[in-house]
Order: sequence, then structure tokens, then C-alpha cells
Amino acid sequence: MMRFLFIVFCLTPILALAQKDFTKLKSWKAKNTELLAVDRLGNFLFIEKSGRLVKYDADGKKIATSKKQATTLVEPWFLPTIFVYDRARQQYHLLDRHFEVSSTHILDSAWAIEPWLVCPTHDNRLWMLDRADWSIKKVLPVSNQVIQEFNLPIEITNKAEFIYLREYLNLVFLLDKNSGILVLNHLGQLIEHIEISGLKGFYFFGDEMYFVQNDTLKYFNLLTSQWREHAIPANSTQAIITDERLITLSANKVATLYKYTPE
Repeated sequence: MMRFLFIVFCLTPILALAQKDFTKLKSWKAKNTELLAVDRLGNFLFIEKSGRLVKYDADGKKIATSKKQATTLVEPWFLPTIFVYDRARQQYHLLDRHFEVSSTHILDSAWAIEPWLVCPTHDNRLWMLDRADWSIKKVLPVSNQVIQEFNLPIEITNKAEFIYLREYLNLVFLLDKNSGILVLNHLGQLIEHIEISGLKGFYFFGDEMYFVQNDTLKYFNLLTSQWREHAIPANSTQAIITDERLITLSANKVATLYKYTPE
């Protein structure tokens, strides 16, 4: 059984922090951008509708652009390479820092009937969501073994539209566009269900997971289950914060980079 069911902002107290002082550095049009991401070095990745990837450094300088490609899921934290999953071809690519393909790997058909989402793990395995039976499997590619497997609860998968899968701090995170973020342990136990519809993405900052809602960054501490929040510049539909930078994407697809002093 799950330990908690968090209905965000209704049943859970939130620790509000004073608004940070953000200094605008630059802004630019990013009209084709669908999603923002960040790598472990603090570089920002813009994922466009066409599958093109554009990378900017912490000062907003464009440093790499990829070709158009099929991108079901992109995971840039998997240094020194960037992980890109292509559902249609049931394969994933590992790109170097210049977005050149360093290797391509085809999924073994024995792993999953319908591999809907696939992401890398910290120990060079793969997590995959099999839409055929809504199971999540951990795979060891070098030996073609499924080393772990569990099924998601039927009450969750019944009306789900899963769009993102991620491992962090030995937990598995699954984003359902309709119901929010599922947090599971490696045995498949549902630890948290953060209910928020229409979310495009979420990110991590130390021991916290965060996302943007109503021009506010909402942080959930994965160790203490405490919430905190702070305001960000208005009209932000997506936002990523690093040690000294905040980048936002507005509803009309304008990217803005800010500098701030950590508290």
C-alpha cells in the first residue's frame, strides 16, 4: 500500500519562502521549443517539436544544435552522453556533447511488448514502461536480462497518459499528464502520488523534486516529504533553476535567463 497520497496544495502544508531576487541576463525567442531540460553541468537543453536539440550554457550562449530526430524521451543528465529514446523504432541513441550519435541500441523484443517509455539508470541499466500490461521493468542490456519487474496499479493506469520516466535517488518517477507525478521505490511500491494535471515536466535540485505552477516553483523534499515554494517571474509555463541561474519559458515561447544569489 502506498504510504501517502498527496493532493497538492490542498491537504499538504507548504513552507513558503521569500521571493528570490532575479536579475534578467537575456531573453530570446524559442518558438519551436516543447520542453526544457538541464544536464549535470548546468547547461540548458531546449527540446523542439521536430526533435531538434539546442544546448545553451549557463550564460545563455548557444553551444550545440542537433539535427531533427524522433525524441520520445530525452535525458541529458546521463553524462558524458545524452540519452534519446525513439519509441517508433524501439531504439535509443547515446549522443556526445556535440549531439553527434556515438551509439545506437535496439531494444530486445523479449524485454517488452510495447516499450512506451525508456530511461537510463545511475548504474547503466534501463527502466522501461511496457504499455501492453503497464509493467515497469529494469533491464541489464549487456546480458539481455530483465532483472526486475512490477506492475502499476490498475486504478492509476486506467486513464493514464504517461509522458516521462526518470530515476533519481534510487526512486522511479513517472509523469502522467492527466493525474500528476508517481513516485515509486524499486520494488514497485507507490510512495507518493502528487496530483496535478497538465504538467509537462519536473526537475531535481539536490534532495528535492520541483515543478512550476502559477508562476511559482514548488519543491518537494524526497527525504523529509516537506514542501516549500517561491515565486518566479510572471508568465512562466516552464522553469529550471540551478545554483545561480533560472531559465523560464513563457506561454508565447520566449526564453528568459536570470541570475540570482542563493539564499
